[in-house]
Amino acid sequence: MKVKDSILNDIKPLSLSDDIAEVLDTMEELKFSHLPVVDEERLYLGVVCEDDLLEADGSGQALSQNKHFLRAYSIQEEANLFEALKVVGQGNLSLLPVVNQKQAYMGYLSPLELIQDMGRQLTFTEAGSVLVLEIPTRDYQLSQIAQIVESEDARIIGFHLTAAQQSDDLHLSLKINQKDLGRILKNFERYSYKVLMVFHESVFDNTLAERYEAFMKYLNV
Repeated sequence: MKVKDSILNDIKPLSLSDDIAEVLDTMEELKFSHLPVVDEERLYLGVVCEDDLLEADGSGQALSQNKHFLRAYSIQEEANLFEALKVVGQGNLSLLPVVNQKQAYMGYLSPLELIQDMGRQLTFTEAGSVLVLEIPTRDYQLSQIAQIVESEDARIIGFHLTAAQQSDDLHLSLKINQKDLGRILKNFERYSYKVLMVFHESVFDNTLAERYEAFMKYLNV
């Protein structure tokens, strides 16, 4: 899942000579609150944000008069898409510029399209159930957890790891390709794993659908 496989090039990057008022009109037309800026040689200079440009004092100003608005957010074309999503979250970006090793602008990523593509991946589309484990950081061994699942002729088709908010423990969410997790849950209890939550297929699918729909509405605001 490389960035270079998801690059879009249907938007012309801005130049420093562009008028801020015209840039704002372009943002409104394209429905993007961020746009990339490049120099004469198409080297990436940064991304500008609609909120910043609205604060520009005076009319008829060019981007060159407001270089302090440029933000350095970008991603290398050889990077992983998960790293790209991390940068999108850090900057709350509506698009993420992509550059090569020489900092030449290559195109951009659309967070909305990335989410839609990832939603079609096996982790979300294959039937199964989800369980959440709480694990002390020092005891986390994914290989052992996988062995417990596979001992019941099941397999892990997706997982997500987060830090617990009020302790040093980890929360590990596992999607497993079985509807009945009874035997697997007993095995985890036998190995002293703490099971926080279990979502069987119908519950998980409804919850995921609701959250996905809410996220799509948020992106379209």
